[in-house]
Amino acid sequence: MKTLKTILVTAGGTAGHTLPALELSNELVKRNYKVIFITDTRMFAFVNKNNKYKDIKILCFHGRGLYKKKYFKNIKSIILLILAILQSLRTIYFYKPLLAYGFGGGITIPPLWICNLFKIPIILHEGNMIVGKANKFLSTYAKVLTTSFPRMEENIHKNVQKKCVGMPVRSSIEDIYKNKYIIKNNELIKILITGGSLGAEVMATEVAKALSSFPKDLLNKIFIIQQVRKENITYVKKLYDRASIQYKLESYIENFSECLNWCHLIICRSGAGTIAENLISGKPSIMIPLPTSSDNHQMKNALMIKNMGAGWIISDNELSDQKQLIIKLKNIIFNKPILYAAAKLAKKNAIIGSSVYLVDIGQKLIKGNN
Repeated sequence: MKTLKTILVTAGGTAGHTLPALELSNELVKRNYKVIFITDTRMFAFVNKNNKYKDIKILCFHGRGLYKKKYFKNIKSIILLILAILQSLRTIYFYKPLLAYGFGGGITIPPLWICNLFKIPIILHEGNMIVGKANKFLSTYAKVLTTSFPRMEENIHKNVQKKCVGMPVRSSIEDIYKNKYIIKNNELIKILITGGSLGAEVMATEVAKALSSFPKDLLNKIFIIQQVRKENITYVKKLYDRASIQYKLESYIENFSECLNWCHLIICRSGAGTIAENLISGKPSIMIPLPTSSDNHQMKNALMIKNMGAGWIISDNELSDQKQLIIKLKNIIFNKPILYAAAKLAKKNAIIGSSVYLVDIGQKLIKGNN
């Protein structure tokens, strides 16, 4: 039996890092590689749940970032970092990967730093407009930094090669790309509302409240599927029932690809994965950037989408003015020409086949390294 060659993939912290890393891993398995996938304690269960191949071995490393003025917490962080370095040494020595990919998150630093010591070529992928702290540090050691967007705000090592490849997404979402965006005559405007991987308070309070305050003649023209935290479901249900809006609430949307294909408009945060899925599916978006995102990267992601004409921004401070929020939502949701225009521009700016591009780049590096 032929032994498969091994490639290391690492990502942690959020689904925005780990999901595209898993899609890349799937493509690597299809090309007859074995994948060692390293993640952290926060994402280990999530990655395990979404892994569908026996040739992807998932390892959980312990580690976390440093905290400002939290000295006792930082002592534990340093101990965990040392542990992650030891885990990395053992893993890389045992599996001897030919190549390593990093998708961001603090847990990627120890294994990729060790890979550099073993002279294993490294490819980084950055999904956001701003290069994250882990990728910024690791760019010193990487051969290539791949990006989701052609233009980025960057502060990385000058010798790293940059390539725009887009964002790896699920094949079920790439399949939506070929579908035509259409709102039929007398059809309800279908709105999908998400708030990150586990929902968001602001979507359940301010946004739901504004939608349920539309005039009666508009309330019967929309259908909403919304991801809502369990503790907010009763509140949102009462709002929509009182307004006689057609709706469906989910604490976690299992069939997300179907819902994205179904909708005419998505109201969402503006993480890199969300933006890539919106562009590829050709869906216009109303983005509410997470104000606490590091380096304000969600706002910068959203500004890029707004500037290309594929969506609109509602900033966090606009949410407190319900009157203006209602007007803004109405002017977008019921204006079919601007929805069509935004959908067209979304698809025009989408990049599909990102996992294939990333593997192709990796295979060239492997050949050049032999």
